Amino acid sequence: MTSRVAICVSTFHRPDGLRRLLESIAALELDPPAPRITIVVVNNDPADRRPAEIVADLARRVPHRLACVDEPRRGLSAPRNRALDVAVEDHDHVAFIDDDSRADPAWLQRLLDTARATGAAAVTGPVTPAFEAEPPAWIVAGRFFASPRRPTGSEVGHAFTNNVLVSAAFLREHGLRFDLRLGPTGGEDTHFFRRLRRAGGRIVWADEAIVEDAVPPERATARWLVRRHVRTGMSTAWIEADLRGRLRAWPLVAARAVAWAPLGAGLLLAGLLRGPATRVRARCWLGWSRGLALGLLGRSYAEYLRER
Repeated sequence: MTSRVAICVSTFHRPDGLRRLLESIAALELDPPAPRITIVVVNNDPADRRPAEIVADLARRVPHRLACVDEPRRGLSAPRNRALDVAVEDHDHVAFIDDDSRADPAWLQRLLDTARATGAAAVTGPVTPAFEAEPPAWIVAGRFFASPRRPTGSEVGHAFTNNVLVSAAFLREHGLRFDLRLGPTGGEDTHFFRRLRRAGGRIVWADEAIVEDAVPPERATARWLVRRHVRTGMSTAWIEADLRGRLRAWPLVAARAVAWAPLGAGLLLAGLLRGPATRVRARCWLGWSRGLALGLLGRSYAEYLRER
């Protein structure tokens, strides 16, 4: 029987990226019998009509069904839940990819192949950087934006919504949705896939299912990388408290924060000899430690309520 796949994209003020992404999905190479694909674009700013115009324009040329729906609640969780509302009941698989990404022609086929071979609830793969301007040499040397590579079929502990395929039946059975409390801060996909694993779902790796992610110049900086680690530390502390309970999570998170601080400080000293990549890595570790500590104190940063 022909499988049915919904490819879900949340978009916010990235018309050029959205067009490139949809064109890459149109160029997907699929083995027969090809799945029936619906592309669900969720526009997170209903006042911006560019996503609907792009979808209407490409619908005449893309060999898949295209749908564009609005979600006025800003952040990350609400538009992804809106996509699930559209997709989860009528499809066998739900894929997520970002609006600043480009899918390799074999991307979806490799995800589907791995899902069928393993029976996993979710399949994820590598995300490679596509720098929009020549990055500093230390960014490349430190592999700050490079995904690890693993053998296809390896079980992994996490997945992110920039490259993942999820069983719709598993989502229906367990009623999984993205937590709205993490919509402004990020970490909602980490929380989602932690809960998927808690419900008994496995996540496996498809090393040939490659997504290319755009990296604008403003992200290829030490400041942005450190800030991301602080924010991730804060959301990690929140997630641990939510899933484990605050009394159990506090000692664990505090121990991590205390452990990463001297590691970062030591690496910072080593960076005096090893160069800028090591020094920035050390600052990221220190930022992670600081974020965990701030998260314990209830601090958060609403990154995704800003204009992005």
